[in-house]
Amino acid sequence: MSEDWWIASIDRIEATANDLEAAVERVMDALREARSRRLAGIGDVDVAKGLVARGGRHTRLGPTVAFREFEAALTDCRASMVRALVDGDHMTFTEVGELIGVSRQMVARLYRRAEGSGPATGGGNEN
Repeated sequence: MSEDWWIASIDRIEATANDLEAAVERVMDALREARSRRLAGIGDVDVAKGLVARGGRHTRLGPTVAFREFEAALTDCRASMVRALVDGDHMTFTEVGELIGVSRQMVARLYRRAEGSGPATGGGNEN
């Protein structure tokens, strides 16, 4: 028996949300340290060096990368849901659009995104 696509999608979303939270916290830790050093009278160059030592660009870009992964996980879940509603529940793109509050065209894009990959197809067809 294959894993339920809802559970797999939600687990992936939760994992990416945790990664995003950790990435933001790494940035905030670095900035809190920079604030403390600045309040202690440390000069601009040394504060900047401290930020670089804590990961610099990699730390700064971490939340952006993590957010993209989180957003992709959400979109994959939406695509899987659309695929399940159309293929499994025999709803039209228009009906799905009305249900989830998006255009028929967006439903079509999400449906195509789930085609052949992702949690909804699960590597095998259960129909």
